[in-house]
Amino acid sequence: MTGLLFLLALAPILQAQTAPELSVDQVLDRAYQRLTSYRDFGRWQALVVSSQANVDRHWQPEKVRRVTKWMKFDGSLLDEEILEAVEIEKGRTRDITEKYRQQRMERMNRIREEREKAEASGRQSEAGLALGLEDLIPFSDKNRSRYDFRLKGESELNGEQVYLVEARAREKKDFLFEGLFFINRDSYELRRVEITPVKAPAFVREFLLEVDLDLWQERLVMRKIKMKIYGRFLFKSIRRLIEEDYLEYRPLD
Repeated sequence: MTGLLFLLALAPILQAQTAPELSVDQVLDRAYQRLTSYRDFGRWQALVVSSQANVDRHWQPEKVRRVTKWMKFDGSLLDEEILEAVEIEKGRTRDITEKYRQQRMERMNRIREEREKAEASGRQSEAGLALGLEDLIPFSDKNRSRYDFRLKGESELNGEQVYLVEARAREKKDFLFEGLFFINRDSYELRRVEITPVKAPAFVREFLLEVDLDLWQERLVMRKIKMKIYGRFLFKSIRRLIEEDYLEYRPLD
């Protein structure tokens, strides 16, 4: 009887050890199926807190600009409603809301004018265009052939077990990104992306983009974005840390 109880207790362990491991292609197939199951995003707005820090060579902040805004997407163009903007330097906080609001309004007007001119001439405008998930997440059959993928193992992210999938581009081309993808082990939902451009401008020495993803009304949405940028132009170095927290999503009326 004791031996039988021992075997019953041991059975789940043996099953776990002998369970077949998935290949990287199987993980990608299931992750892509999950990606294509989400609803189209459509028109939306999100409450966003954005922070941009100019940092020294030790990556310590020297000047920080923090902006709270409603970010709005009408199906083709991103727009912003600036609620508050402050600048923090040497322990002092300065309100720059009106100045920043005017700057953003002028930029959006230039983008709209460029788009109208492009449409009138029958060409496609690059103004105001943003990269989509298809550009950042190369799991489709079309994009997968451009990369070599490797299953690096498993890890834990925010209390969830995730697969770590590494993607390396086979050619250095514009608008391609490579890096690490965190995929939930049970649902195959993509939880985080850590990528860098395959071909960056010559003055960019380092660029890292980290995006945390979540679900909202059966849509895949961004919850947090982090960017680390280091560039050199002539004799000047630029180091910046940018973070954006997407705190609340709503349909755009």
